[in-house]
Amino acid sequence: MWDLILTNACVITVDRNRRVLNDAFVAVNDGRIVAIGSMSELPKDFQAGERLDCCGHVVLPGLIDAHGHGGHSLIRSLGDGLPNWEGMAEKIYYQCTDGEFWRAEGALAAAERLKFGTTTGVSMIGSTPRSELTEPLEKHFEGALSTGIREFAGIGSPYGAFPKHAQIWDGKELIKSYDVTAQMAYEPCERAVRELNGKHPRQFCIVAPGRMGHRPDESIEDNIEHNRRMFEIADRYGVLLHTHAYDDDIEFLHQYTPEVLSPALSLTHSTRYPQSTLDILEKTGAFVLHGPSTNMHIKGHCPVYEMLRRGINLAIVSDGSASSRSYDLWRDMKNMLLLQRFEHRDSSILSCGKALELVTIEAARALQIDRDLGSIEVGKIADLITLDYRQPHLYPFQCAVTRIVNHAQGQDVDNVIVAGEFAVRDRHLVQVDENKVLDDAQAAQDLMLWRFNDISVLSNPKLYSL
Repeated sequence: MWDLILTNACVITVDRNRRVLNDAFVAVNDGRIVAIGSMSELPKDFQAGERLDCCGHVVLPGLIDAHGHGGHSLIRSLGDGLPNWEGMAEKIYYQCTDGEFWRAEGALAAAERLKFGTTTGVSMIGSTPRSELTEPLEKHFEGALSTGIREFAGIGSPYGAFPKHAQIWDGKELIKSYDVTAQMAYEPCERAVRELNGKHPRQFCIVAPGRMGHRPDESIEDNIEHNRRMFEIADRYGVLLHTHAYDDDIEFLHQYTPEVLSPALSLTHSTRYPQSTLDILEKTGAFVLHGPSTNMHIKGHCPVYEMLRRGINLAIVSDGSASSRSYDLWRDMKNMLLLQRFEHRDSSILSCGKALELVTIEAARALQIDRDLGSIEVGKIADLITLDYRQPHLYPFQCAVTRIVNHAQGQDVDNVIVAGEFAVRDRHLVQVDENKVLDDAQAAQDLMLWRFNDISVLSNPKLYSL
């Protein structure tokens, strides 16, 4: 007796042999995959609690978004066209938010991810937002997990000029104003990891400082202390270390704190790197998390093709939904391929299969969960998505991997299963009231904007100009 069986499907396994099975089934019991095979191999007397007919559908492993930002979903589009978007975001996070903001934002971001086929997401809460408090992280988890998603989230010291002015609100009443120093982030970071990691079966904490390596606005001594403190917390509790990195950051880490560089470290963006940095990444096994949409927007060149050719660990990520992006990893797969082919003036480099690997099994490796997730194999956790290919932009359906990577969109995902349980069915969230998620998000943003008290962020002065 199985709990669930998916039948009559095209199954893209992303397993060791990269099998694509036509007219196939996947059986699930107790939240794990227990059988895979062609329909001709399915016992005629099989029994299952539920059968999902996947004729006209592809079944894939749930996508894994190994980097995003908590807070983004409630500030996207704000300040578009203004010169200092990050300054606006910092002011909002530190001075205009409360627990309900972070709960509502966590639910909204997770809902978007799930409906695009992402079953595991990473959210940085401490790169800019309220790193001196654990409440944003706690509330983020509460909102995200209510949707059924698997969530990795982290807190750590932010970067930028200190001190940062902060406020605490109760509704429309200002309770407290104070200044945040870089040192104030260390204790909440450790407490969050100690108290929240693994509190729920789908809840995982990481240490996620805004930047490691060489933060140019701080002294070398302060940088070294910051890097060591963040590493020591992650190492003490056996959790992942997750940060942004640019320019000479890796060279700086390698020179002063080489113990930080390992496969347990993930480095988002990784732009403007010389060959010597690639040498270090190749030797240490640290993961690069490439956000192609972000990099095209503001961050610059990441030598993805060169990294993959050298065996450097890499995954594709969304980077969150602000300011002009989304959690649609299908878009990011396409953007990665297009960007690399444009940069190299070669339409043959990289492949659709490689792009799919970078949001499934390779992303699972980055989070050290590849024993359980990232592919469809017997024994692994049943994180599965179905994609409807009987649509004009996907038909006639041939060359399954090529067709879906080149042409599929997040909206084509119609069923999402996390650990054997439906989170999305027929394109609708099933574990939470979708309308309430939207209404709560609107209310939280309205209150935040009232506190912000600057209507200029609601309009773009260059909306129709060059």
